[in-house]
Amino acid sequence: MRLKDPFSLKVVGMTKRTNKPRKPRDEESSDEVSGLTCQHVSKAVDLSSVKKAVTSSMWSMCSDCLRERTMIDGEPASGHDILVCLKCGFQGCSQSESQHSTKHHQTLHPESHCITVSLGTWKAWCFECNEELSTHCNKKALAQTLDFLQKHSVKAASDAFGWTGLKEEPSDYADQSRGKSPVNNCTLVLVKGINNLGNTCFFNAVMQNLSQTHMLNDLIQDVKEKGHKLKICPPGALTVTLPSPEPLTSAMFLFLHSVKESGKGPANPKILFNQLCQKAPRFKGYQQQDSQELLHYLLDSMRVEETKRIKAGILKSFNNPTEKTADDETKRQVKAYGKEGVTMNFVDRIFVGELTNTIMCEECEHISTVKEAFIDISLPVIEERVVLPKYDNCVHFATLLTEKKSDKVYTSARKQMLISSLPPVVTLHLKRFHQAGMNLRKVNRHVNFPLILDLAPFCSASCKNLVAGERVLYSLYGIVEHSGSMRGGHYTAYVKVRWPQRRTEQPNRRNMAGPREASSATQGQWVYVSDTNVHAVPESRVLNSQAYLLFYEEML
Repeated sequence: MRLKDPFSLKVVGMTKRTNKPRKPRDEESSDEVSGLTCQHVSKAVDLSSVKKAVTSSMWSMCSDCLRERTMIDGEPASGHDILVCLKCGFQGCSQSESQHSTKHHQTLHPESHCITVSLGTWKAWCFECNEELSTHCNKKALAQTLDFLQKHSVKAASDAFGWTGLKEEPSDYADQSRGKSPVNNCTLVLVKGINNLGNTCFFNAVMQNLSQTHMLNDLIQDVKEKGHKLKICPPGALTVTLPSPEPLTSAMFLFLHSVKESGKGPANPKILFNQLCQKAPRFKGYQQQDSQELLHYLLDSMRVEETKRIKAGILKSFNNPTEKTADDETKRQVKAYGKEGVTMNFVDRIFVGELTNTIMCEECEHISTVKEAFIDISLPVIEERVVLPKYDNCVHFATLLTEKKSDKVYTSARKQMLISSLPPVVTLHLKRFHQAGMNLRKVNRHVNFPLILDLAPFCSASCKNLVAGERVLYSLYGIVEHSGSMRGGHYTAYVKVRWPQRRTEQPNRRNMAGPREASSATQGQWVYVSDTNVHAVPESRVLNSQAYLLFYEEML
């Protein structure tokens, strides 16, 4: 049961300091004040007491829950449920039935134990003012205490860093593609914390999900070195030798490799992040950024690098012809192999699908069709509903009434968007940030999402590799969550440690999983990751998360 969270709801018995214009309860606006100047800081913040308390107690765990042996979903309150009192260093839960952080404030002198910091979002909150506080608008003691807690969190993770793993069956993705037999040795998939370089939680949350994308880990092995062989066909089989991988792709391989290493503390993403900033300068400066935009820039940049690499390999196979030296037949072959080869990069093979947009004029019934590639599918968080849109009202897949301009005359038209090609990994983006007049708002409401998603109703009749009447099941394995508001928030990740699936012997046949297969495919352990903070969580907590990105893999 999830009760009131002081960072999202009004605490019982407290009154607001100021009256603000009413707006939807679950929306935050970008034009709101950046934080409150609090009169209680001088009495309610004691850095020396906080240092003494947190260094002598279990980090990121509710002290009273441990003493009373109180459990939330079978586990003690921990992680982003914990608030630290900045007067005495008490760590108490905020979302359990016990509400120990609130009781701590009410039991002791309210005005001197009223300011807390969330270990999940690193936001300061005053119970007396019933407001979030800004470290810029208050005394230095508040910023210094927050800085100490953040450094202590990193140190605690480094000293006994959290990683979770399951004994895993061998994967067949890469071994079969390289002509090798599957290995018999079991490996261990780790969930390792990632150091925050400065407001890079948006990057860390995405990287946790990519680290748990088994197919990415397998296929990127092929691109790590110069001389990899790639077989392209049609029009006829052509084996090309690829040059060395480009900098960003190489950095991605090194990062994924470092995540698998045990015993070395949290992973350092600096090399990979710096390479990304070279491709996308907008991420320089360590400002708050958007995880969905980060995912697009990262995958697109690696896709461009691999496309360039494949084209270079094709040209080398034809002795690097130029416009002047190449005859018409050579030009035709280079173009044909290039068209086929560029889609064989690992980004396309894993993440890229195809949507078919069909528009029909209601007057003349003329039909036009346009195909477009997608890396993710954006879904609106509908005002009246708190569930993922159903088949009949989903904006991306349902039939909609639009206006079509032709010969300077507007006419009614119907638009339909269906999936015409499914990738092995489907990413759903919940559009929580939207424009409202001159302001940008965030929708904070909870959205229900399935653990097993059947995409068959959203596929076109000509969808590749889809047999009529079959279900197309995808299993959830990762989430990027955004908590907080437009003026300040925090990205975290939920990932499932699980066995990799084996490739079927019939590659053109998608899954036909029944109840038994669907149940067994969901086995694994969910893990919550907030930068360097890593711990296992029950499935119920995952389903209660405020999802922003959802990662689904096809069930084989």
